[in-house]
Amino acid sequence: MNLRTSGAVVTLLVALLVASMSIAAPATAATSAPAAAPAGAAANPVIWSWGSIYSADRAGLAKGKVVQDRPGFVVNGKLYDLPGRTGCSWLKLRWVKEDGGKGAKTYSNCSGSKPAGFSVGVGYVLMIEGMVCRGTSERITGACSSWEGVWSQGG
Repeated sequence: MNLRTSGAVVTLLVALLVASMSIAAPATAATSAPAAAPAGAAANPVIWSWGSIYSADRAGLAKGKVVQDRPGFVVNGKLYDLPGRTGCSWLKLRWVKEDGGKGAKTYSNCSGSKPAGFSVGVGYVLMIEGMVCRGTSERITGACSSWEGVWSQGG
């Protein structure tokens, strides 16, 4: 069945449906408008997975998801500090906004066993990158991965 035939069939079915509804409904009944969507209801968000990004010594790991929803993008994930290693894991995120502005956020995890969850709203962006490093509880000392893509416009 080609597209022209499919369109004709759909048009015929809609016409039959409308005709059957007008026959079944009493002539005195008022037609009601369709119910409005609840206030604040948003379309389904779009989700991309990212990671795994390991520190250079493979003792730190980050992975997660980027969610596109109003207002913009949110980066969610977990930062792991793998057991049996001294020090802490650090995640550095950076992004470039549509208006040319830049942003950055840093997270750490010193647990040695439990992943640390994080979430950051970045707004509407062109790209997001992440880097996992090792350090002390106060600062990054080295063993960083290279900057890896978390999300970018157009893939």
